[in-house]
Amino acid sequence: MNLNLENDVSQPTLEQLDSWSEQALGSASSEIREEAERRLRYYFPTFSETQAELTGAYGFSSGQERVMAVFPTIKGPADAAQLMTWFLHQSSKVFSQTYVVRRLRTLILNHLGVMNDEQKAALRTSLLEAIREKGEAMPAFLVNDITRTLALVVMFTWFDLSESREVIDQVLEGSEHRVLALQMLRAFVEEFNRELPARYIARQRRVVVAFRDKQLKSIFTHALEAMRAATPAAGSEATAEQRQALSQALLLQRDCLGFDFIGLAPDEASDDAVAIQIPSPWKDVIQVDGFLDAYFDGYTRSTPPITSQFIEVLVQIASIRRSFYMEPVRIAFVRRMSRGIADILNSAIGLDDVDNYHHLCRLLARFRCIHTLVEIEDASEYRDLLRAVAAFTMTGLTLWEWSPNSIPPLLTFWAKVAATHDVRDDENSAVAGDVISEALPQVVREFLRAMVTATARATDSGDSPLDNIDAVLENVSSLASIGRAAYERCAPVVLETLREMAAEYQEMLRAGRDVTVIEQQLAWPVYAVAACIGARQPYRSLPDDDRRDGEMFATVLELDRLVQQRMQSGIAAPPCEPLELALLQAHVAFRTSFIGEGGHKVTAVFSQLSSMVGLQDSSSVLDLILQKVLFNLRTWPAQSMVVQKSLQLFSDMTAGYVSVRQVAKLDTIKLLLANHSSEQLQFLQAIDEYKQRALYYGGLARVLFAAETPPPSQVAEFMHPWSITVDELLSMSDEQLAQDAVRPNLIRTLRDLRGFISAISSKSNFMRVFEWLMPRRIELVHRAVRMHSDSHVQIAALKFMAEFVYNRTQRLNFDVSSANGILIFREASQAIWTYGRLVLEARGPVRNVYKERYKGVAVCFNILTRLVAGKYVAIGVMPLYGDVALERAYHTALELLRQFPVADVIAYPKLGKAATSMLEVLLAKNNIELVQLNEPSYEQIMRLCVEAFDHAETAVSSGACSVIDGLLTAAIEGADTGHSSKLVELVRSRPDITQHLLKTMLNIVLFEDRPNDWSFSRPLFCLMVLHQELALQYTSQIVQYQPPERQEDLIAALKDLLASTELVLNTANRDSFTQALTHYRRQVTAKNLVLMVPSSQTLGAPVDIMKYDNAQDASEAMAE
Repeated sequence: MNLNLENDVSQPTLEQLDSWSEQALGSASSEIREEAERRLRYYFPTFSETQAELTGAYGFSSGQERVMAVFPTIKGPADAAQLMTWFLHQSSKVFSQTYVVRRLRTLILNHLGVMNDEQKAALRTSLLEAIREKGEAMPAFLVNDITRTLALVVMFTWFDLSESREVIDQVLEGSEHRVLALQMLRAFVEEFNRELPARYIARQRRVVVAFRDKQLKSIFTHALEAMRAATPAAGSEATAEQRQALSQALLLQRDCLGFDFIGLAPDEASDDAVAIQIPSPWKDVIQVDGFLDAYFDGYTRSTPPITSQFIEVLVQIASIRRSFYMEPVRIAFVRRMSRGIADILNSAIGLDDVDNYHHLCRLLARFRCIHTLVEIEDASEYRDLLRAVAAFTMTGLTLWEWSPNSIPPLLTFWAKVAATHDVRDDENSAVAGDVISEALPQVVREFLRAMVTATARATDSGDSPLDNIDAVLENVSSLASIGRAAYERCAPVVLETLREMAAEYQEMLRAGRDVTVIEQQLAWPVYAVAACIGARQPYRSLPDDDRRDGEMFATVLELDRLVQQRMQSGIAAPPCEPLELALLQAHVAFRTSFIGEGGHKVTAVFSQLSSMVGLQDSSSVLDLILQKVLFNLRTWPAQSMVVQKSLQLFSDMTAGYVSVRQVAKLDTIKLLLANHSSEQLQFLQAIDEYKQRALYYGGLARVLFAAETPPPSQVAEFMHPWSITVDELLSMSDEQLAQDAVRPNLIRTLRDLRGFISAISSKSNFMRVFEWLMPRRIELVHRAVRMHSDSHVQIAALKFMAEFVYNRTQRLNFDVSSANGILIFREASQAIWTYGRLVLEARGPVRNVYKERYKGVAVCFNILTRLVAGKYVAIGVMPLYGDVALERAYHTALELLRQFPVADVIAYPKLGKAATSMLEVLLAKNNIELVQLNEPSYEQIMRLCVEAFDHAETAVSSGACSVIDGLLTAAIEGADTGHSSKLVELVRSRPDITQHLLKTMLNIVLFEDRPNDWSFSRPLFCLMVLHQELALQYTSQIVQYQPPERQEDLIAALKDLLASTELVLNTANRDSFTQALTHYRRQVTAKNLVLMVPSSQTLGAPVDIMKYDNAQDASEAMAE
C-alpha cells in the first residue's frame, strides 16, 4: 500500500500514533514497519533524511525535484520538537515513548541550533518534566534514553543558557526520587562521555571540559554519599528500593571514575594497564581517612550482585594514576588496598559468586599494573598480600570451567610481580623475596597442572581450554613472562612436567593403550616451552638460560619423534591437532629466537642440542623444521589448521633475503624441488584450498629463484611435471577435458601455476615462465575458459590470466623493441572476449548468479585493469596496424557492464570494486580516446557511478568520482579546443545526466560529511563548469528551504565557495575550488550548519547567493 500524505491535514489521534509506533518497532512484517515509519515520519520529521530523498528522481530524464512531505502545522524543527514532546507526555506506551525519543534525539543533534533560546529552554523543561512525572513508572532503558536526550540539549546550550548548567544541580538537590536521580545522573555522565559525530567534536570538547571541571566531582560526591547512606542497610533484609539505590550509586561512581578525563577517546577499548587520569582537585574527596574502608565494609555487608559492583569501583580506584598521591598518602593507600584485598582472599567472603571472583582477579591485575608496590615491599601488608594471592591463585587456576576469563588477570598479576623481582633477592625475606621466589615456580606448575586436568575433563564436556588458540597463546605468554623472570627455578618445572608426561605417553604407546587424552594434555607443556623460548631476550639471556632452552627444545623434538612414529604405526587413534599445533609453535619460536633472519649462531643452545639430539648448527635445525613441515603436509588433510600453520611456517622460512638462501642450501628442499607435485602431499589433492597452494608454490618459487641466475636445467627440471601434465591435457579433446575425472587435475594445474608465478618478482625469472608457456601451452587457458559448463574451471583459468598479466614489481617491463607485451595483451584479450561472449549469449537460468556470472566478470575487469595500468603495452598503436585485440577487450568489457543491473554490480563488493577500478583506468586521460563510447554505455557508466557514491568502501566512491572527472575533463577540453569527438557529442546530447550528477554531488557535499571530499570536489568542479547557472540556482533553492536563522551564515559560506575561482577548467582553478570546499567544510563545522532536508512546509522566499555583498545585505533581503 502506497501512502499519499502530501495533502493529509488531519490531526492524528493518540491511539493512531500509539498503534503506528508499536508497528514500527514491534511488527514482524517489514512492509508493516515501513508503512508505519512513513506515517510517523510525516508527523514527526527530523529534517535529516537520506541523500536519495533530496535528489528525488532516480532516472536521469526526470527533472522534477521532490521535497519531504510533513504535517502542515510543522513549519520547522521547533514545531516538530513541540509535537514530539507533546506525544511523549500524552502517551503511556513504551513503544511510543521509545520511538519519539529516538526521533527527537536525531532532531536535536542536527537542528537544535535553529531554535531560539526560548524554544530551547521550553524543550529542556519539557523533557525534564516528562522524566519527573513518568520516570518512576518507566523502564530503566527509557529513562536512560530520555535523560540522554535531555543531556544533549544541556550540552548544546551549556554556554548559551545559564539555566542549562543548573539542570544537573536540580537533579543533585532533588531528594524525593533518589533512585531516579541517580539513574538520571548516570545517563548524564554517559552522554557527556560519549563521542558525538566528528562535526561536533570541537564544541563537545569545550562543554565536556567544563562539565568535568564543574559538575563531575559533585556527581561523584553525591554518589559516594548515597552509597554511604545505603550501605548500613545493604544486607539480605534490605528493601528493593534500598538495594536499587545502592546499586545505582555504585554504578554512577564507576561511570564517573571511568570518565575520559584527558580527551575524547578514539574508541571504547580499555586496556587493563591504562591509568585513570583523575584531576588533582578530587584529592579532597578520595584522599580522606576511611575512603577505602567504605567499599570494603560495603562488600562484606552486601550480597550479590551488589558485591561485584563494589569490587568494580575498587578496580577503578586502583587504576588511578600513581602521581595523584603524594608519597605518604600513596603508601597509606597501597597499604589499605593491600590489606583489604588480603582480608577478602583470606576470609573468602563472597568468592563463591563468579562475578565477585572475576572482578577480584581484575582488581589484582589492575592494582599491580598501576602500582609497583615498592612503597610497601618491606611492610607486612606486602608479604601478607603475596601469600594470600599465591594461595588464591593455586585454587583459582583449577577453576577454568567456572570462570575461564579470570585466569589472564591472575597471570598478569604474577607477570608484573616477576618483572620487577630481582633474582638476587630470592632469599631476602625483608622484601618478600622468599615468597616471590617460592610462588613463581608454583604458579607455573599449578597452571600447567590445572590446564592439563581441565583438558582431561573436557573430553566429557566437550568444552576444552585448547579450543581458543588465541586465549591459549595469551595465557602461555604471561606464563613465559613469569618463568623468564626466575628461569633457573621455573624452566626446570616446565621441563619436568613435559618429561613426566612424555614418559607416560611413551609407556602408553608401548602398552597399546588409548593416547587420545594424553596427547591433548601434552599440548600444554609444549606450548609452555614454545612461549618460554619465544620470550627470550638476547641482551638479557645468559648462556645457562640458552642451554635450558636447548634442553627443552630437544625434549620437544624427542616427543615429536614419538608422535610421528605413532602416526606412522597405524594405531587406530586419530592424530591430535592441538598437540601438532603446539609442536609447530615450538619450532616457530626456536627459529625466531635462535636463527631468525640473520642466521646467528648461539653456541650455548646448539652445544646442548648437539649433545642431546645431534643438531650442531642452524642449518641442521632448519632442515629438521622443514622435514617437520613436510611430514605434516603428507599426513594431515588439507582443511586442518595444522596444514595451514605448516604452510605459513614454510612461507616465512622462504620470505627473508638471508633465510631463503639458507633454506635453498638444504638437502631436504632440493629433494622437494625435484618432487614438488608428489601425490604423497595430501593437501595438493584438494582443489578448494587455493591459499594453501599459493603459500606452497610461492615458497618454492622463492627458493628456486633464490640465486640471481638459477641454472636453466634446474628450472626446467622443476617445470617438468607441469610440462607433462599440460601437454597431456592439451592432447585431449574438449569433451575429455570436461569429464569429471579430468576437471580436478585441470583446476589444480591452473591454480598451482598461478601460485607459482605470483611469487616471481624479477623480469628474468618471469621470462623463463613466459617462454615455457608461450605460445603453445597458453592454449590450455583458452580451452578452460571455453568450458561454459563448469564455472570453477573458467574462474581458475581467468584468475591465472589475471596473475599472468599483472606487472608485479615491474616484472613485465619488456624492452622497447620486444613484442612480448602485445603477445600477452592478445592472449588476455582473447580470454576476456571468449568469456564475455559466453556470458552475453547465455539465456538459461542460473542457480548462483555470482559464482556463475558476476565472479568471472569481475576477474575479466581485473585482467583488463592490470593490462592497461601495467603500462608495458603500447596499446595506442594497436588500432594503427589493425589489431582487434584492444577493440575486442574494450567492447566486451562495456557490453558486460551494460548487461547487468547497476544495483547488482554495486551490491557485490568485489564486482563493484573491479568495475570502478577498470573504468578509472580505461577512462583516464591517456586512454579515453581509445574507448569507443556509445550513448547506452555512457548512461550505464554514469548510473554506476551514482550508485557507487554510497558504497561502503571509500575507495569505490572515490574511484567513481575519478571516472566522472576523467570523462568530463576530456569532454570539456575537447570542446574548448574545437575537437569534435564522440565523447563531446555524448555529453552535449545528454545534459540531463550531467545535471542529475551535479545535483547529486551538491547534495552529498552540502548535506553530508564525507571523508573523501577531495575526490568529490574534482568532478563537481567540472559539472559546475558545464552548468554554472544550474549550480547557482540549485544552491539558492537549497538555501530557500533553510530556516532564516541559518540562511545568513549559509549564504556567506556558499558565496565563498561559488566565487572562489573562475569557472574555467584548468589545474589552478580546480585546486582553488578544492581548497574552497575544504574551507566551506570548516565553516559549516565551526558554526554547526547542519542543513535541513527540503520539506513541504519550509520553503522560504527566493534568494540569489551571488547578489549578497555582505551579511547586512543578506539580513535586509531576508527581512523583506
